[in-house]
Amino acid sequence: MNAMKKILCIVLALVMCVGMLAGCGGGGSIGGSDDGGAISGGDTSTGGDTSTDGGSDEGTASTNPEVGTTFEIALTAAWTGFDPLRTNDSASTYVNAQIYETLYRIDPETGAYNPLLAAELPSFSEDGLTVTVKLREGITFHDGTPFNSEAVKHTFMLIKDPEFGSARASIANSIDSIECPDEYTVVFHLTYEDGVITAKFAHTNSAIVSPTAQANQDLMINPVGTGPYKFVSSVSGSEVVLTSNEEYWGGAPEIKNVKMTIITEESTAIARMETGEADFMPGLSVEQISRVEAISGVAVDTSEAANIYYLALRPESYVNPIMAEPEFRKAIAMAIDKEGFVTYTMEGYASVANSVLGPKIYGYSPECEDVNIDYDPEGAKAILDAHPGWAEEEIVFLCPSTPAYAKMGEYFQANLLAAGFNVKLESIEWSAWLTESKTENRFDITLAAWSNVTRDGSELMEPNFHSVNGAKRILFPADVAAEIDGYIEASKMTSDEATRKDNLQKVNALLQENAYIQPIYNGTNIFCYNELYTGVTRDVSGVFYVVDFGYAE
Repeated sequence: MNAMKKILCIVLALVMCVGMLAGCGGGGSIGGSDDGGAISGGDTSTGGDTSTDGGSDEGTASTNPEVGTTFEIALTAAWTGFDPLRTNDSASTYVNAQIYETLYRIDPETGAYNPLLAAELPSFSEDGLTVTVKLREGITFHDGTPFNSEAVKHTFMLIKDPEFGSARASIANSIDSIECPDEYTVVFHLTYEDGVITAKFAHTNSAIVSPTAQANQDLMINPVGTGPYKFVSSVSGSEVVLTSNEEYWGGAPEIKNVKMTIITEESTAIARMETGEADFMPGLSVEQISRVEAISGVAVDTSEAANIYYLALRPESYVNPIMAEPEFRKAIAMAIDKEGFVTYTMEGYASVANSVLGPKIYGYSPECEDVNIDYDPEGAKAILDAHPGWAEEEIVFLCPSTPAYAKMGEYFQANLLAAGFNVKLESIEWSAWLTESKTENRFDITLAAWSNVTRDGSELMEPNFHSVNGAKRILFPADVAAEIDGYIEASKMTSDEATRKDNLQKVNALLQENAYIQPIYNGTNIFCYNELYTGVTRDVSGVFYVVDFGYAE
């Protein structure tokens, strides 16, 4: 703990003691609570110091002695960059969610879409092909560029441009053209009725960027948004420093300075929580909960999540050619003891996933679980015994090295070995996995995850499994890819709920019946924080917003 924090904590403790002796102390505990409510985009790894604080302590009216100091966040995985349009990993989203804003934000408790940079909910033409969005007035980007309809148009045209390299090009798939009839009105003309368009406007990968900054600098290393925090500095692969936007349209944040530091060893990150060098860990593994609970002044908390972890099995572009055989993939799926993993490794801080569409995702129904391939190690052995030579062929199991994935990789490798498979587990650093998991002929099976920011089934299926707009981690045979693409496109090209849900359930069944996907579990957000702060949580998508945090009284 640095000297200043030690002094401040002692002062705070003395103040509290005096209050109790005077009979004025309350009986409640200090700290935030579970908001019940959503990660970003992309992959749900739990994470992942030499800069200045990045802000001034002068002028604060708060009586809390901690106000004005730096809120220290420890991540166990590295971000890939600070451009919200070109990054889709959790760590990058953690940073970008503080700097940038979208047109809408999902209410963490109700799931409703609330206007953010938009002034009101979108209006639709009778045929659903024209969408009008009214914008808030008087907002500026951190570089002084006005936020207006042209900035919104610029952002969505970048997403739509195939040469730009958007992380989620599917967000703009339905957009044919964009008009700006006045400074604060945007009109989207669609090629089809898009039942997911409002959800897309709320996605972290459609955060509005400054046209000026985007043209003059690399937002991946020097970000500019409209949000409550401004970028100060970063050290590649190490830390990023933010400071409050005192002119933020929603009111200046209570916490003035934020630093996020990458600490890949979870035990080291927890040691920083013990010493007071860290105030918040957004990702905490189950096996470390008891250690953190023993730290005085640190709270462990959970919130609901809409994420899913799954095993991906390649039917094409594999290392082991037997992966093309449906029975071989089915045997692999049968060997996966996900119930045991959730019970004994996750200790109940997760729920077994028997469907790609989870219970909190639009499109789910209990019937989705009927296509689950159940744990049956003896059945898996019988399949191998019936096909001489299958057991000897090596399966390349590519596994990210972050804590959440590493324990799964070891557990499921043991499952497969016990069932008679020959499995090579290859651990790979997180940022390398993001690239190599899309490489042809690189692996046979891998672990992946998705934190559904929008909670919409189409926005789960398309970015993961569509042959053009998806991640391309599972490369399907051409006829299968066409069938999957057809279901996904039909699920989003209408506002009719029955049609949408029917097609989402069809792609769910196809993925599971053919053992392209073995769902593992639906996660719970587990995190810890310094009890000097309140309101600390992650929403259902896994994202956190420091502007919502404050200081405990």
